[in-house]
Amino acid sequence: MAELPKLYCVIPFRQAGTQVEFCLVRPLPTMAHWDFPKTQVLDGECGRSAVLREVEATLGLIGLLEWEALGEYRDSRGSTLQSIVFLMRVENGHDESVRLTTPTRRWCLAEEVHARIRQKPLRRMVNEALRRMRQYSRGIDTRCADSYPAVSGIDPTSAEIDLV
Repeated sequence: MAELPKLYCVIPFRQAGTQVEFCLVRPLPTMAHWDFPKTQVLDGECGRSAVLREVEATLGLIGLLEWEALGEYRDSRGSTLQSIVFLMRVENGHDESVRLTTPTRRWCLAEEVHARIRQKPLRRMVNEALRRMRQYSRGIDTRCADSYPAVSGIDPTSAEIDLV
């Protein structure tokens, strides 16, 4: 069986006090749905470089990617694309008023992500991101300790997003 074309997705997050916010994008102002940034690789580029390039070029966000992908899923567009998802801690970015390109961005808490994201596989990826952040905050998982600082202040008992 032929390998499916790959689409690379990134879930950008930042810490706002003791809360974690995720950055959603609306690719076109006329579109009703929200999503996470996605891209394909350019010639000679790896998936990690592609997502870093995409979020900086389109959203003005700069950050650190978790070394391992959160996971992968088949995109809902007829299952013709394999989407590989990375988690990115946003270190800095352009001022919110700067409009770089077409996408509109919105920072929101996990509960709002659940309400705005239609695809259950992406909601599962957010749950996995929250699970990993809880592990980092409790010092359980240190595989990325050098390049991916632990998120402090995350309540390890907080519930995951309901997928219903």
